[in-house]
Amino acid sequence: MPPLKFDPQATVEEIAGIGRCPRFDGVIDDKDDDSIQVICRRGTDEIPLANPARAFYFGDHLLYDQEAKRFDLGEKQQTLNTDTFHRNERRFDELKRACQRGFVLPFIGAGMSKSAGCPEWKEYLLNLCPEAELDQDAMRQRLEEHGDFEGVMHELVTRLGEPRFNLDFERDFNPPAELSGAVLRLPDLFDSCAITTNFDRVLEKAYEKNGKAFVEKITGRGTVNAFYRAIPAGERYLLKLHGNLDNVAERVLNKAEYDDAYGNDGNIHFDRPVPKLLRRLYTSFSFLFLGCSLAYDRTIQTFAKIAQDVGADSLPHHYAILPCPADPVRKTKLEQRLADAHISAIWYPEGEHNHVEEILELLTY
Repeated sequence: MPPLKFDPQATVEEIAGIGRCPRFDGVIDDKDDDSIQVICRRGTDEIPLANPARAFYFGDHLLYDQEAKRFDLGEKQQTLNTDTFHRNERRFDELKRACQRGFVLPFIGAGMSKSAGCPEWKEYLLNLCPEAELDQDAMRQRLEEHGDFEGVMHELVTRLGEPRFNLDFERDFNPPAELSGAVLRLPDLFDSCAITTNFDRVLEKAYEKNGKAFVEKITGRGTVNAFYRAIPAGERYLLKLHGNLDNVAERVLNKAEYDDAYGNDGNIHFDRPVPKLLRRLYTSFSFLFLGCSLAYDRTIQTFAKIAQDVGADSLPHHYAILPCPADPVRKTKLEQRLADAHISAIWYPEGEHNHVEEILELLTY
């Protein structure tokens, strides 16, 4: 047997297979997908390859690399719907660079809990309307057209009474035993601090399932300085901005609690703990809003007031992955709210929420 010879032109990376693209390989090796094929022929006979992707990679690494990049670009543009939303790609690239530098804080809303199996917040409130003897259609209009979650919540609690409302609130938002959906992408992307306005424990369970449990949990009306210090330290802290299901004392849910947390005269009071912390964070880090409707509630009002006070030039870029409203009027109003708060949207078609997980997956490549 002749001695094996080492190819002097082969790099260590090539020999180790570094640089191979698993998604590209998967398409090549999929016998039912003929969009990309590696073919070996002897004369007119085609010889099946046991591992076409491996043959392609080691046969012509440079060509493999070129085609893998072409494939990645096509997948990226399809996921980002760049034909429809032409600004998505540039905004996504900015966001990805910020994520790679550890400069992004995820800000998680109710949509992420819905994808994991918890009730959707709007529908939850509407389902309580018959019990509270409120006009469900009128409440839906207030929620969908005016984003009046705080007002509807206030009427529900007033009609039902707080003890009656609190009785099943914790049970109704208990997360399912097995989580699924986009929320499971977060621990790998953001292995540090996170912020949520949700009351449930979906985020906690997602991070625990990934072996990256939060070491500390803080509420917006509690002691918050530790959260700010944890970010540069790389520690896993969860800021539950509006509190927990089981702690009424530190919860921000009904109108009285919002007034106490943000101020009750129509202005945002930055001497209150929640707005004070949000100002500090919003001027220091990029936020990525996920599962947030960004309706005109006190939280988005706070971000808009911060942007107005300090000026857009003094703020980091903030981002949101959002469904694009099909109604032009609704879209215009939402775009204005985003601009006021210095938030750039990465859009996906309305109702196609699977794009959230796909875009988060794209951020990990």
